[in-house]
Amino acid sequence: MKLFEEYKRSLKHIEAEEPLDLFFYRIVSFIFVKIILPLPITPNQLSMAALVMGIISAVFYGIGGSEALIAAGVFYSLYYLFDLSDGQVARLKKNGTRVGRIIDGIADYVTHVSIFIGLGIGLGNTAETWILVIITLICLMAHVVLFDFYRSRYLEYTIGEVSLYGDDLVQFQEEYEQMKTEGGHYFDRFVFAVYLKYLSMQRLVISQKSNEQNTRRFAGEDFLRRNKPVIRLWSVMGSSLHISLLIVMSFINRIDLYLYGILYIINAYALIMIIIQKTTDKRTKFIMEGVN
Repeated sequence: MKLFEEYKRSLKHIEAEEPLDLFFYRIVSFIFVKIILPLPITPNQLSMAALVMGIISAVFYGIGGSEALIAAGVFYSLYYLFDLSDGQVARLKKNGTRVGRIIDGIADYVTHVSIFIGLGIGLGNTAETWILVIITLICLMAHVVLFDFYRSRYLEYTIGEVSLYGDDLVQFQEEYEQMKTEGGHYFDRFVFAVYLKYLSMQRLVISQKSNEQNTRRFAGEDFLRRNKPVIRLWSVMGSSLHISLLIVMSFINRIDLYLYGILYIINAYALIMIIIQKTTDKRTKFIMEGVN
């Protein structure tokens, strides 16, 4: 029972966890975390280890061929192990930082851009291949941004986490401006600048309608009641699904099925989810800021 409670503490929030993570990947990473927890290993070190594994995986994708794809799948699996472990270590040791959170996100994006560059090279390095790979990467990033936005919004109402589109974004900007004024902090300033650009991109993907939260807020109880099943549906198309598909298709040498699966099946699912979410938002009660 104590072990189960510790596992729960290592998670972000059970209702917003992706099914594949909750019932498989995070259990595996939790076992790994329990082994390394007594060691002086920081979350940032695990994030960097994840980045290294991801880049090695990308190199093997660039080599191409069945044996290289198996190696790429193995290193991609190690990437995800370290990627999940950094947050679990931060939560259990309570030593997570704002910069660490951003580094984790940057490592994810660098890894996946590198992997898709590798895929473009390994699949033949032709114009047609690059068009397919780039379009698929854009779709994947849109899926992740959509889920990340709606999960962050859901957690804001569920456990009081601050929205990236509210005070939290303001805090990021203020801290970034303070570092610029003080001088130095070059690495931290670079990390903050990249992350603020990511938030700007996220706003564009979600659309200007997200700015409605500046003038209105949903009624908490009604929002949670309506969005609890919706966020679970969103979680199905999170990063763990994309990662699992690529790993499996790498092992059986069918990267084409991975690419077309994202373009047709997951894109169709994402469009359905957008319709469901917009319909749910329209039906949810809201309150004006400052009105009880």
